[in-house]
Amino acid sequence: MRNRNNQFEPITKFCNKAEETTRRFLKDNPNILVLKSDKGNKTVLMEASEYRQKMLELLEDRNTYNPINADPTSRFEKQNNSIVKRLRNLDLIDERTSRQLMKHNAVCPRIYGQPKAHKPGLPLRPVVPNITAPSYSLSKFVGKIFQRSLVSRYNIRDSFEFCEFINNVTLPDEHVLISLDVKALFTSIPKSLVMNSIITKWDEIKPNTNICLDLFLEIVEFCIDSSYFRFDGQHYEQVFGTAMGIPLSPYIADWVMETLLDTVVRMLEIPLPFIRKFVDDLITAIPLSRLQHVIDTFNSYDIHIQFTYEMEVDNKLPYLDMLLTRHSNQNVTTSWYQKPIASGRFLQYQSFHPLGQKLNVAQNFARRVNQLSTNLDEQSKRKIVDDQLKLNGYPKPLRSRIINRMNERNTNRSIQHSVQNLEYTYLSIPNIPHLSNMIDRVIRREYTQVRLAKYNVRKVNNMFSKVKDPVPQESQSNVIYRVPCSNCEASYVGMTTNRLRTRMSGHKTHYNALDRLLEQGNTTTDEIANLGERTALMHHSIAENHRFDLKNVKIVDRANNTHTLQFLEMCHIKNTAHAVNKRTDTEGLHAVYAGILHEIGKINKPDNETDENANTTNTQPHTPL
Repeated sequence: MRNRNNQFEPITKFCNKAEETTRRFLKDNPNILVLKSDKGNKTVLMEASEYRQKMLELLEDRNTYNPINADPTSRFEKQNNSIVKRLRNLDLIDERTSRQLMKHNAVCPRIYGQPKAHKPGLPLRPVVPNITAPSYSLSKFVGKIFQRSLVSRYNIRDSFEFCEFINNVTLPDEHVLISLDVKALFTSIPKSLVMNSIITKWDEIKPNTNICLDLFLEIVEFCIDSSYFRFDGQHYEQVFGTAMGIPLSPYIADWVMETLLDTVVRMLEIPLPFIRKFVDDLITAIPLSRLQHVIDTFNSYDIHIQFTYEMEVDNKLPYLDMLLTRHSNQNVTTSWYQKPIASGRFLQYQSFHPLGQKLNVAQNFARRVNQLSTNLDEQSKRKIVDDQLKLNGYPKPLRSRIINRMNERNTNRSIQHSVQNLEYTYLSIPNIPHLSNMIDRVIRREYTQVRLAKYNVRKVNNMFSKVKDPVPQESQSNVIYRVPCSNCEASYVGMTTNRLRTRMSGHKTHYNALDRLLEQGNTTTDEIANLGERTALMHHSIAENHRFDLKNVKIVDRANNTHTLQFLEMCHIKNTAHAVNKRTDTEGLHAVYAGILHEIGKINKPDNETDENANTTNTQPHTPL
């Protein structure tokens, strides 16, 4: 057991040293950015000046983006909340949904670019994470209506479904395989086309919502028009298309493509033996002599939505993660395929993930190769799996075991059926070697309906450069903050789910009320006593005649979950020297945490704050054990 537990220690030491060296190098060379590629799971190094120039060139497209003078977040927030109130007043949503769709602490989204490593010149793909935007929740709400409504004749659910379909297809004589792809689909969809698609297919949408057509169109139009972001201190609005990162965008694209295919298939002068799509990637078969007619017909649907195509070469055509082969009898077979740009990386065996996760990834990969490869013999499949697992550090005995069992996918089906109706409560904890497994065993023994999911806290993503504009400290929400007293060593620790600016305004309002009472000569009134009961900060200020330095507030922690935020507040109160918080503020903290907090207090210096400009959307929420 000891040898098994210690097998990764040399690798762990090496990784720790390599991580430390890398971080020091990047800190000493801030002009070098480490970026994740758009496709292929590759890592790209780029000079900061080059990245900025590429982003600015992309944003100079005035047909798509337009710079604006001020941050429109407040305006969009008011519009969003007004729509939600109307939905609630019309009894179209319940009170709980209304609270979920309301937004009171929105922050302007910040665009970033992912390098397209498979294209010359490394152009950037713009991504706008909209989770902090005013219309994010409303956009998700409408997107779910679209999702429930679409019954597609063309969509592919996954590679397995398409593999089963295409391997049973016999193409007509003289037909060849061809794939089509839309150029920059999301930013190419006119708003008018979206509205027309909704009106055309309203009979399919109507059974899935109680919202009338006019109001539904208004909501969709608002979600599209509220596409905006910030880069390098400048605010922009997207005046055409939709942004990658808006929850509604994939559903809009799906509906538009569905309408497009219905129309184009009718316009074509030839029947298609089949046509399938995965997002904007289409595949079909046509007579080679009618290629130009097919391309022209697709590109005639809308001037903004233009298609590129790829023909089969030597009777072979890559599609998704398969290589399709057309045989002389016009039957089609498949084999597993990865693009030349792919790095071949997945979950490294030496990574800090739980062993079970690594085994699941490896076994699922072997199953994928086995099922998608209908034209390969057993030896070829085994070699593919072995090469890829070896590339990702899996030891030979384990590789052999996984390969020997890759045909056993359905052996436990009866067991799966017997347990599928059990309802578990799932909780997540950090993966700490040995300790997390011990906790898992105790939980399974004592709480049979609870299952733990372990997540890795040491991620490659933590090494990537933060290229998004920082969120100003006063605009951040869901934070733990600390305010020092101007007259002594005391500090006040608080939490807020609102913007920090709003919370500081509340403290300022209390001080203003105190100043008015003191100016009136009221030094012992009930009103002053009531002010002192508002917060421990005011109690200390009144009792000691001190003032807290509200301008010197610091964010010390953050979490997206309210319960986690409350737990973290208690922890920071316990570990903050000279905290003025009331004893009742930490009554909910179990005594079992005392020893842990004591050790943390010895490791962390009092001034070891988190970065004020940390990106809240990139920070993993804390999960207490």
